[in-house]
Amino acid sequence: MDYFSKVYSHQIGIVNELSKSFDQVTVLTGKIGAYKVSSNVKVYSSNWQTGRRIYSSAKFLFIFLKIFATKRFTGVFSHMTSVQAALISPLTKFFKVKHILWYTHTADNFALRVCLLFTNRVLTATSGAFPNLNSKVYAIGHSIDSVVFSRRSRVTFPLNRFVHIGRFDPIKKIEDIISALDLSKTEGLSLTLIGSPSSSKNTEYQETIIENFSNTNGFGWIKFLPSINRSEIPDTLENFDVFIHACNAGLDKAILEATFVGLPVVTTNREYLKIFGSWNLKNDSTEYTLLEEIKFLLKIDKAKLITELDRRYEIALNKCEIKAWTRQVVEIFNS
Repeated sequence: MDYFSKVYSHQIGIVNELSKSFDQVTVLTGKIGAYKVSSNVKVYSSNWQTGRRIYSSAKFLFIFLKIFATKRFTGVFSHMTSVQAALISPLTKFFKVKHILWYTHTADNFALRVCLLFTNRVLTATSGAFPNLNSKVYAIGHSIDSVVFSRRSRVTFPLNRFVHIGRFDPIKKIEDIISALDLSKTEGLSLTLIGSPSSSKNTEYQETIIENFSNTNGFGWIKFLPSINRSEIPDTLENFDVFIHACNAGLDKAILEATFVGLPVVTTNREYLKIFGSWNLKNDSTEYTLLEEIKFLLKIDKAKLITELDRRYEIALNKCEIKAWTRQVVEIFNS
């Protein structure tokens, strides 16, 4: 629960939206930072420490049991916390408390398998965003706030100003983004990479990329900027023409947020392409490279682009908006 979290700042909005459907909500989080929640929400922290899993697990269980013993829960909702969900899922099953896990990532792990055994339901964004899709797993879309990420009214040409916002980690394939744009040979093109590494290990990756693609090596069209607060993202996106992305580990929020704002999104993310399609604008199942997607986009005239962005925005509203997502979560709890 922290507005300044690089990964999970959006969870505050999810808590507040879910709190509208329940009398009382108790949040047990791994870390507390700056946040503002509804009056019927109480927040506790286990102060989870990376690298001290046994200690952190024991402390988390102790705090959970203390809260569990003093409050009557109608249900437990675990959000992107497979390890913590696995720790408490045998208890919730034993005490017959409905337990639902939200998890959207393609990486498999032992904790997820435990959750599949003991939780009532596992929710994910799309069928390809979870490694063990079975009858217990439901795909319900994403939870983007269309008020925060409201659509801009203009499309600027030429489409020269590319941006990527996200963690500066190997999984984001930053070098693939740079290489594809370099090969596109577009005159006047620029790329702004906004994000910081999520760990000291990934700092080495960032340093290598910056060194390899520095101004002295002929890459003066690239700008590297540190991560920004989530609240700054909508206004920041206003300054660019295209959002570019190459990560394939589930359906990334960043490309959905850019779609809500109204930016064309160039990506090879399979889950995104299943929903919105390729910039080739043909109903085929061909998987194109990032370079090919860039070239398809840049060939589209303004009228067709605006029509296509309208179509994608309507799909995003129907499938990826937080209010529709929340309704489905609440319905599953009440079913």
